[in-house]
Amino acid sequence: MGQGMTIEQLLTTHFPDDPVLDAAFASALLRRTGREPNAPALVRIYSPARTLSFGRLDAVRPQFPGAAAVARRHGFTPVVRGAGGRAAAYHEQTLVVEMYSRDTEGIVGARPRFERITPRIVAVLRDLGVDARIGPVPGEYCPGDWTVNGAGRVKLAGTAQRIIAGAWLFGFELVVSDSAPVRAVLADVNAALELAFDPSTAASLADMNPAVTLEQVRAAILAEIGAVHKRTADPGLLEEAANLRDAHVA
Repeated sequence: MGQGMTIEQLLTTHFPDDPVLDAAFASALLRRTGREPNAPALVRIYSPARTLSFGRLDAVRPQFPGAAAVARRHGFTPVVRGAGGRAAAYHEQTLVVEMYSRDTEGIVGARPRFERITPRIVAVLRDLGVDARIGPVPGEYCPGDWTVNGAGRVKLAGTAQRIIAGAWLFGFELVVSDSAPVRAVLADVNAALELAFDPSTAASLADMNPAVTLEQVRAAILAEIGAVHKRTADPGLLEEAANLRDAHVA
């Protein structure tokens, strides 16, 4: 994505009736990418069902079962994602973007990827009329140094990486519109986890530019990445995801 990071292969496989399987599929795809020497770089992009994605740090807290129950009461399926970090919420007006590639650098390649890819996300959003910037927002959910923020005031996207032997996954999620349910569920989930969170920092792209649409954002991201060849998930990959599903149940 930018500066030579062109990914031509596009995968849209997702499971709107099973957000847990969505998380397991990401793990399966990363494992396959690391396992197969000729695995192509690809991007997976989709809009999920209502999902409360907990990080591994959340899952080990004693308050975690109660927080998962809170998510369910809000109509969000709780899942435990493969990467670390803290709770994030997605819904049908969110765009989830996951980039996968073979890797020979290991952890030393992580920061250069943040430095290379995050500015390109910002550039795409600026072209869509959103005042996007890089940097954490005090009180944000799932805090991180490489947050994509709006005007320095609200969080628009978190960026994250997961690195295994032979492969990396770089992911980000953009709430395009309808941010109110995201604020509501994150407020109650973080309260249950006894973690600080300022609900006013969670926003959508439409909060910054009401004219922006999900399809516009999707098209702009795909144009920036360069994905042109659509792929489908083969039965072996789907089976591997199913076998990993239990590890992502909250």
